[in-house]
Amino acid sequence: MKNTLKGDSKMLIKKILISLPLFLFFVYSPTHAFEMTSTFRIVNDKNETIASKEVSFQEGETLYEVTKRAFNIEESQGNITSINGIHSIPKKNIHWAVFVNRNFIELGLDEVTLNENDDVVWALKNWDNQEILK
Repeated sequence: MKNTLKGDSKMLIKKILISLPLFLFFVYSPTHAFEMTSTFRIVNDKNETIASKEVSFQEGETLYEVTKRAFNIEESQGNITSINGIHSIPKKNIHWAVFVNRNFIELGLDEVTLNENDDVVWALKNWDNQEILK
């Protein structure tokens, strides 16, 4: 009878030693980010929507990361100068502005994280006429 208990104890210890790493892996492994979607629109300087699409991204991704992956952008000195071949017009002070849920984004693009179903609009706006907030 003693041998059986001793054998059972050894078997229990083996099972624990085998199961413990798997348990720890599932409990302490990093959680996977949820995939989300938002609508992105590109609006030209005539206020015409020239592109609109649903964009997928991972929880925690920034506006900059998602925009760069979803569209063909060109940059100069930290500013976006072209989206999908549509360029800003510096001589007329018309530059790209971004709005999330109709709010003008004044922060850096890498400081803004997106949420599920955000409405993102990239628009060419005239910065001289204060049209930027429209």
